[in-house]
Amino acid sequence: MVDIEAIVSDAIAAKASDIHISPHLPVYFRVNGKMRRAGDPVLADEVDRLVSSILNSTQLETLKDKRQLDFMFQTAGHIRLRGNAFKTHLGTALCFRLVQKKLRPYSSLGFPDFMKDKFLKLKQGLILIVGPTGQGKSTTLASVLTERNKNLSDHIVTIEDPIEYVLESENSIIQQREIGRDVMSFPDGIRSAMREDPNVVVVGEIRDAETMVSTITLAETGHLVFGTLHTNSVEHTIARILDSIPSELVPQVKSQLAQNLQMIIAQRLVPTSDGKDRVLAYEIMNMNIAVGNLIREDKVHQIQNTIQTDQSGEMIQFEQSLASLMINKFISEETAFEYAPDHKQLEAILEFNGLSSQKD
Repeated sequence: MVDIEAIVSDAIAAKASDIHISPHLPVYFRVNGKMRRAGDPVLADEVDRLVSSILNSTQLETLKDKRQLDFMFQTAGHIRLRGNAFKTHLGTALCFRLVQKKLRPYSSLGFPDFMKDKFLKLKQGLILIVGPTGQGKSTTLASVLTERNKNLSDHIVTIEDPIEYVLESENSIIQQREIGRDVMSFPDGIRSAMREDPNVVVVGEIRDAETMVSTITLAETGHLVFGTLHTNSVEHTIARILDSIPSELVPQVKSQLAQNLQMIIAQRLVPTSDGKDRVLAYEIMNMNIAVGNLIREDKVHQIQNTIQTDQSGEMIQFEQSLASLMINKFISEETAFEYAPDHKQLEAILEFNGLSSQKD
């Protein structure tokens, strides 16, 4: 019998971020980004019994029909898990993300000082937080919302699938809506939000063209909109947006982005020098006239150069972030080069700072 309480307890002790339970395979934890065997192989019927014990009848029916399901689960010890159940060639499998009981304060994330002012002063437009799965996007977003909640009197509406961090209203009113329980889809939630008198709307994940267009249009109506995407960089994010929408809408969306996009943060969690933790590295683009013109003129491939040559201090390349982490001994040189998109640029930054790379 699979004991989910014991598995979660072991995962917490191992400082794991994720738990994987698959039929006929050992239980695995993801620790500091790497998979680690954490238990004996489990039988398919054991996984099925676990699934039946943690999902309600509606969720089980959805899993049967759609062959996959996102959900939240809370253990007897009040540990929240963001779960995904899915069908495989061996049977039903489960993946759980452990949601930290205590949200990391914004000050501990490691963003440059000017970012907090940006997050608090912006009143309208679109902010995108992007990166691969498991790179801390939800934590960044929840921490930013918490700062606005403490410092401003906003009405914040979130649309999530599922709700990961439960946020308590303080100076702001926060209303969180979960797909499938409170609203049927992201586009439905976005349309509804326009009539709910929000200051801030959060689109938990932009997965398809309809959600993309709805999110960008919402930002055009005078609201501040946050969204997340599974993309790797600023340039890739804008290219992905334009590539994913119907061709007849591309001119409109280019104009909307040029006018309403405020910021893109592309982030990765990279292993620390001691291998015991991960630290945030990022690429930051703040909208300016030059970037807006590049989007309008279909020159997205030149945005990286604009970030590199910007003199405002409010554009940061991944290589600059990695170099700073390396110089301050948070990460090793090997790790910096492993995660750097452009090795030559990283070498140039290190040389500018009086460091010679040991890389061949």
